[in-house]
Amino acid sequence: MLGSIARFTNDSVGLEKSLKFVQSVSQIGESIAAPYFFEAAHWTLAKEQVGLARRYFRLFKWIDCFNAAQAEYARINNKPEVKADEVHAQKLTRTSSEDDVRQLLSVSKWSFLGIYLFMEMFTISNALSITSYSWGPTLQMESLKFWFYSLAVSFVLGIYDLWLMSAAESESQPTDTSTTDSGSTENEKATKGAQAPQHTKDASAQLSSKRRAIYKQIVQDGCDMLIPASIVGWVQLDPVTVGVAGSISALLGASDAWNRVNQ
Repeated sequence: MLGSIARFTNDSVGLEKSLKFVQSVSQIGESIAAPYFFEAAHWTLAKEQVGLARRYFRLFKWIDCFNAAQAEYARINNKPEVKADEVHAQKLTRTSSEDDVRQLLSVSKWSFLGIYLFMEMFTISNALSITSYSWGPTLQMESLKFWFYSLAVSFVLGIYDLWLMSAAESESQPTDTSTTDSGSTENEKATKGAQAPQHTKDASAQLSSKRRAIYKQIVQDGCDMLIPASIVGWVQLDPVTVGVAGSISALLGASDAWNRVNQ
């Protein structure tokens, strides 16, 4: 158990999600303890210091975001040409257009996130009280808008992935019953009948796992969207609601990190 905890806390994502959970809980505590000045001050200090610590983890993450956006954009323009008959070509064209939509959403997601992190990077000196640039708060507020845009696109991307999975499942429903009725011996039918359930079971398990991951990401994005939306003023929410949303997102992200490092 201690080894699992050590691997989790030594992982940057796991540690960052843990700090996010502490920050969200501190925000809830700050709001609940508001009538008591000294207790509220402790919660406020904890929230601010943990929030500042989290910023170190993402100080240069904009580089990874822009690299991911560039890689997705390159995939759109570097698709091999496939020769096929008319029916198969129509299916390939439709699949290609669906992939283009998905990759366009992915490019937008990573680009918006990179812009947010790049803009926020220039406000770190103000957060450390080293400088007091007048444009710092404005830049911070504008950067949060791009974070919201990235989360919104990621939310739409998750829904689109679910739609693609449903479409793929509906197309794969027809089985090879017509081919087995003509030209197959009884032994071949028996062999196929024995192999099909196991193959179907494995494929179904993979799809279920992928679908759960997408659902989890959608919930995370939905919870995280409340944070910048409330700070910017697009949505009027009390701090407790925002803190609960941040806690849920942190726990979901931490569970993914835990499973990844302890496989």
